[in-house]
Amino acid sequence: MKKRLFSLLAVAILAASACTSSSTSPSAAAPGTTGPAVATPVVTPAVTPAAAGGTIVVGLDGDMVFADPALTSDGNSLYVAAQVIQGLVGLKPGTISEIIPVLAAALPTVSTDGKVYTFKLRTGVKFHDGTTFDAAAVKFNYDRWKAFPKGDLQDNAYYYGAVFGGFGADSNLVSVDAPDATTVVFTFKTPQSNFLISQTLQVFGIESPAALQKDKADTTPLKDNKYAQGQGESMVGTGPFKFSEWVPGDHITLVKNPDYYDAAGMAKLDKITFKPMGDSTAKLQALQSGSIDLAETISPADVATAKSSGLTILDRGQSCNLGYLGLNQSVGGKATIYANKNVRLAIAQAVNKQGYIDAFYAGQGKVPQSWLPAATTGYKAETMPTYDVTKAKASLTAAGLTADKLKVDLYYPSNVVRPYMPDPKALATAIAGDLTAVGFTVTLKSEDWHGGYVKDATNGNLSMFLFGWTCDWAGADNFLYTAWFGYQGGKPNLQFGWKNDAANALMLKALSEPTVDAANADWGQVQDMLATDMPTVPIVNSTPPGAYTSKVQGFVGSGNAIEYFNTVSLSK
Repeated sequence: MKKRLFSLLAVAILAASACTSSSTSPSAAAPGTTGPAVATPVVTPAVTPAAAGGTIVVGLDGDMVFADPALTSDGNSLYVAAQVIQGLVGLKPGTISEIIPVLAAALPTVSTDGKVYTFKLRTGVKFHDGTTFDAAAVKFNYDRWKAFPKGDLQDNAYYYGAVFGGFGADSNLVSVDAPDATTVVFTFKTPQSNFLISQTLQVFGIESPAALQKDKADTTPLKDNKYAQGQGESMVGTGPFKFSEWVPGDHITLVKNPDYYDAAGMAKLDKITFKPMGDSTAKLQALQSGSIDLAETISPADVATAKSSGLTILDRGQSCNLGYLGLNQSVGGKATIYANKNVRLAIAQAVNKQGYIDAFYAGQGKVPQSWLPAATTGYKAETMPTYDVTKAKASLTAAGLTADKLKVDLYYPSNVVRPYMPDPKALATAIAGDLTAVGFTVTLKSEDWHGGYVKDATNGNLSMFLFGWTCDWAGADNFLYTAWFGYQGGKPNLQFGWKNDAANALMLKALSEPTVDAANADWGQVQDMLATDMPTVPIVNSTPPGAYTSKVQGFVGSGNAIEYFNTVSLSK
């Protein structure tokens, strides 16, 4: 399953806000996607000078699913792939939306109608198998993804279908041409202004055509696919680390790429060992004992203990998620009390967001000012309802409902910890208390996250519930359209039942704008509509904490967990 939560939408052609303008000039960032030489960690502990080489052991939140990034949509696989596979563009380390050229020599030129993107490529780059990276290799990869047949390959290549609107003739990507070895031209049916930001995902990393063909990477079923299962020359990219070994359930090993093309971005470590460790307590204990050097995440509840143990807390800075209280206006075809705007407003005024953040997020969260994290492209700060019991009671009175109608169920998931929801039961209990204080009678109900909660929430079976979204890319479209409010089959998203034809039309307009500025103006208007109507109640933008020992130097955290280890070294 995806580590980051998404609704399995019937995705239309997505074309939304990218995170840069259509610039023809290269980024000012240092060459290479995986960290300029000047990058420094958020907190630098007092340690002895770093030694060259060595092995870092990293507690990963879970195991990989596939060793072919094109077929992955889970965060664990992508976290590993970020060290090995590179795309045409990436994100500046430590940011969630600052696009830099990587295998491209510069950001692309874009036609005035927004339908043609032309990239010039770096030269002198080799894949890990020694073959040459060039325009033909880029074309091979994009043609491969577009041609995935129905079945295992399409089913697992979620992001290609989501970003480009489908496969084959359904794809918004008409063609990828390589007129010469250093030029690649992308042509689209309609403008797609989320193209650049979406291509920063590791799933769009360029792999060696020779390796893909040698190990028959398109073999199905995938259980028999050596490349996808990490049994051959898997994950053959151009990055500062090379794939070495995957023992499912135990560890993944990457080794330094001594032939990396970017001297400034050359890995300092000899090896990375990723160990899947889903239990937060186990990760903290492993850090304390020194059996791991860095934990991708720890529970906010463990932050104080980690600090007292001499560990450094990884501050990921900019949030790229939103936790919210979902309100469904129509369940099973019948209107709920949440179809009443005054009820929604009363709930928004009744919840003490800052109180929840203080109690459950260990300082790693902020009160949202919109339905987007603040660093997201297309974000617009809105005037949101604040905690006010008196106003909440007045809004509830204006709703004109009897006490019997104000008997409500509040659902929360069990057996899960999410970045935006570290303690679902405690958060639900606190919200229930605040709603009770203004006149609701609340019954708490729970379902297992893996046993039906996700399906019931996204399919519209829950009336009021806790949920959230962690970005795939930091664009307004990824939150507002893909995750929540885009119509499905011409009808409101089942999760909320929010019928607003004007907002949906405006989102569709934003998806196909030829320029970023035009798209962002549209997304701003959509956020104005949301703030006026309050279909859901944003609760928190969190930055999930990780932790590392005093040995670790040079690690740069990021709110979207796209983080690189080539800048990392270990103390003597």
